[in-house]
Amino acid sequence: MKSVDAFPSTYLKSSDVKDRPVIATISHIEQVTIGQGKDAKDKFALFFENGKPMVLNRTNWETLEDAFGDSDNWAGHKVRIKAVRTSFQGKPVDGIRLDPIVPKPAAKNDEMNDEIPPM
Repeated sequence: MKSVDAFPSTYLKSSDVKDRPVIATISHIEQVTIGQGKDAKDKFALFFENGKPMVLNRTNWETLEDAFGDSDNWAGHKVRIKAVRTSFQGKPVDGIRLDPIVPKPAAKNDEMNDEIPPM
């Protein structure tokens, strides 16, 4: 048995998506307490319709904000969750990054005009 099986995490980790990215739909965001005692910190977590929630860092927050606007508008949007190699305190580590899945705008009716102009 591996330690990840013996001590499952409440929150999504890079090892959960290391083998392949996951597509998820955002349910909501809420503030949560991470850690215990004097090490406890309030952070924001992103919850999905299915699966574990994910603690947000500034990079992922700003990625979502650039794609979807204010955090009040994130619910219902889809994201690709993937593991990437990044740096933490000067050391290479696996991290989680979000790729927003932004729907393409629908074509306007005047762009769909099949009429051939007169000669």
